Amino acid sequence: MGAAASSAAHKSDTPSTPIEKAVSRSIDRELAKEKIEMANVFKILLLGGSESGKTTIFKQMRILHLDGFTRADKINYRYQIHSNAVDALNQLVEACQKFRIVHESSIQGYVRDFLKFRTQTNNDQNDYELRSDVADKMHRIWISGPIQMAYKRRWEFTLLDSAKYFLDSINRISEKDYMPTTQDILQCRYRTTGIHEISFIYNELGFRMVDVGGQKSERRKWIHCFDNVNMVLFIIAASDYDMMDPEETNQNRLLQNLDIFKTIVQSEYFRRASIALFMNKHDIFVEKLKNASLKICWPNYIGDNSIEDASEFITQQFQKHMPDKKKFFAFATNATDTRNIDLVFGSAVAHIVDQNLKATGLQE
Repeated sequence: MGAAASSAAHKSDTPSTPIEKAVSRSIDRELAKEKIEMANVFKILLLGGSESGKTTIFKQMRILHLDGFTRADKINYRYQIHSNAVDALNQLVEACQKFRIVHESSIQGYVRDFLKFRTQTNNDQNDYELRSDVADKMHRIWISGPIQMAYKRRWEFTLLDSAKYFLDSINRISEKDYMPTTQDILQCRYRTTGIHEISFIYNELGFRMVDVGGQKSERRKWIHCFDNVNMVLFIIAASDYDMMDPEETNQNRLLQNLDIFKTIVQSEYFRRASIALFMNKHDIFVEKLKNASLKICWPNYIGDNSIEDASEFITQQFQKHMPDKKKFFAFATNATDTRNIDLVFGSAVAHIVDQNLKATGLQE
């Protein structure tokens, strides 16, 4: 009886009328077409730790190869930009407390009002408007001597990379009709959660780029994106070499990214994939090297503090874990610089196309 029921169910699933057969053939053609199209699309996976600039590079792809950002996107970013500015100034006020830098008497009232505003704000929702009266007080605090003293010591505490950018523009971004510019959006920091994907054409080739959150809690989702990857863009903030990870305070941030990199490149999922290391935040890295040696991260480092020696050493630390070193490429990047990312992405694409041609025997 069970066999008969199964047979009946199978027959009912089989197209019988001419219309059903035509629909079935149409679906089969679409599935076959989709399979062919997917085979001709290069899948790029963006991986890396939190705050490496990974999502900023994803934004750059939207700017360079799609239509950028809609008005609705910009309105959403507006609130996050306000939050960035408030968080950055709060970090500087806390730094003054840490370094025992006393605010000028003329500023102390503004500081109290600012801290009261921040306490009253629901930062989890990030949906508040930055009023012009609050922005004016923030501007006065930002340009004050004590806050500027703390800013000069910014390498000694956690500070949003775009702090100066947004605080210099505090009056502009608090205007009633303010609409974020493309550069504002690139500078905006927010935590990526979940999986985000875009598809675009570049040099007559199809690309599918996938971005996933870099926080520790998000990494368990990465495996869902691992199938059929042609290239991994692994993003590190080279400037993290002297910082501890905020999620695991006993671990150096750059070394933690190196551990993640080892796991990724030794995975069977990426045996055929090219690996491009983007050493991001190059501009901050250059500034930091003037005062802090790479020995903070690698005591065995014997080079000088030149950008050339330090960059080459970091490249070697990652490259040596590659099973196939011919599939490894490294680039210095500034994720907020659209021209830089355009040039670097073009170079990375040339490498993966070359690798794929070699893999198919079309090029030696």
